[in-house]
Amino acid sequence: MMRLQAFRPATRSVRLLSRGRVFSMGLVALCLTGIQSATGAPAGSSIELFVDHSTTPLRGPKVTVPHDASTLTFSILPQASPLVRYKLEGLDQDWSTRSEKMFFMIRFLNERGDQLSQVSYPVSGRSVGWKGSLEASDFMPRNETFTVPPDAVYLSVAMSSAGPPSLVGVFAISGIDIRSVRGGPVPQRVYMADSNAAEPQPHFWIKSGTHPSMAYGLHIDEGEKGSPVLVIKDDDLTGHADWASDIHALPKITPGEVLEVQWKEAYSIGEGGNFTTTYERLPPGPYRFMVEDLTITGEPLGSVAELSVFVPRPYWESFWFWGIVAAATASLATFIGRQLIRRRIRLHLQQAQLISDERLRIARDLHDDLGTRLSHISLLGAYAESNSTNDEARGSMRQITAMSRELIAALSETVWMLNPKNNELEALVDFLCKLVSELCRLAEIRCRIDAMSEFRNREIGHDFRHNVSLAVKEAINNALKHSRATEIKMTIQLDENILRIIIEDNGVGIDSDAGKPGVGLESIRQRMTSIRGKCSLRPLNGKGLEVSMEAPID
Repeated sequence: MMRLQAFRPATRSVRLLSRGRVFSMGLVALCLTGIQSATGAPAGSSIELFVDHSTTPLRGPKVTVPHDASTLTFSILPQASPLVRYKLEGLDQDWSTRSEKMFFMIRFLNERGDQLSQVSYPVSGRSVGWKGSLEASDFMPRNETFTVPPDAVYLSVAMSSAGPPSLVGVFAISGIDIRSVRGGPVPQRVYMADSNAAEPQPHFWIKSGTHPSMAYGLHIDEGEKGSPVLVIKDDDLTGHADWASDIHALPKITPGEVLEVQWKEAYSIGEGGNFTTTYERLPPGPYRFMVEDLTITGEPLGSVAELSVFVPRPYWESFWFWGIVAAATASLATFIGRQLIRRRIRLHLQQAQLISDERLRIARDLHDDLGTRLSHISLLGAYAESNSTNDEARGSMRQITAMSRELIAALSETVWMLNPKNNELEALVDFLCKLVSELCRLAEIRCRIDAMSEFRNREIGHDFRHNVSLAVKEAINNALKHSRATEIKMTIQLDENILRIIIEDNGVGIDSDAGKPGVGLESIRQRMTSIRGKCSLRPLNGKGLEVSMEAPID
């Protein structure tokens, strides 16, 4: 068993590691063994649930959320302890905890005692040898090397829990040795041995901070003559504590000198206080959100707060819904069928008188409007029928369908291009958004568009509209055909007089060893050059490609 005895350091103030921690959560006092209520049982944490953007919380023990909820945000307000762990049973496999950092530091000061710089070694979570308490834990050794900066005269060693107000935990250090590296620019010297100055000094260690009582010292196994153990037990959400050595107690250092520091450490550090955690689009089913209170060292207190959540199935996935749809469809089909039969009987005699005139009108329309198109379709149909295999016939029919769709799309784009009402930047942005969305929808690829909402009615020329729209279309088509991407993102920005369009995909990217880019990418560059713009390509970390186009607006 380890025997711990307190040692008494000096309490005069020293300069802190960083800014003082702000008051944000309210005062919480917590000992290592946990806090219990007046009845002896620990009070559980409070849990509130917010659905999507609602500001009204839902409270337990059981709640049912809408089936179309996109986000579920759990707000946790710890009661018995500032430190908790949580999990959503039914989705999470293990408990989740939050963590922040404490620091072990080497400070460098000038002749006047002003700090020049410092080297920080942060720690967070739990140390490898941590076993629930300092007495049971193994202190793990650590070794670092650093160089004395210019103008540095004094050296100070410090440890601190300064940081976010929500930081809580225990940090202990012992066996600090500092010496110059053998073979360095100056003779080897010992500055600190076993956490004491090379020449023993009274009041060598000084504690400070906004809550210095959280810093204390221990001796393990050997009484007052043993190795001092510096401990910070931060259980205050509004303050922090520091340990630091007296800057004049250690020998003066030499700029450029290479020093080696060794120490042993044990720690258990977390992040406490109120917090929220969000889950997106949970599948239908039952869940249970659990919050367990922990001690400062991360040990369970035995109090668990629970909130049961049920996500129902959408009504269109239920059997009763499809039964109603089938019955309604059958009834509607029967009613429409009867009405059509009655209407045909009623109109039969009336239509007989109009047959000759209607035949004349249909013939004129077919000749004037659809003659050329029907001739083309007829030729493709004859070609399909002349083939001896069904596969080729189906291919011809697919070609007919594709040509029809391309004709409609080309006609729509041509009408838009020729319309002088579209000579505004806002109209161009709307057209590009619709164009990219439709192309990605037909290719069944996710599309994200980030475009400015206001463009101050900037007018643009016909050539600008024409080249930009075709360049964007070519870039999207290249990504759809060659990148094998699952998502495409387009960003449109206006930087003063420069329109910038960036198209990114998460596909296979472009091979830098393949030589010159293809015809499509070269066409994009030519179109942007024709309007005094430019186009650049950038691989995205070996996965995907970014096409950036920009051009000035006259």
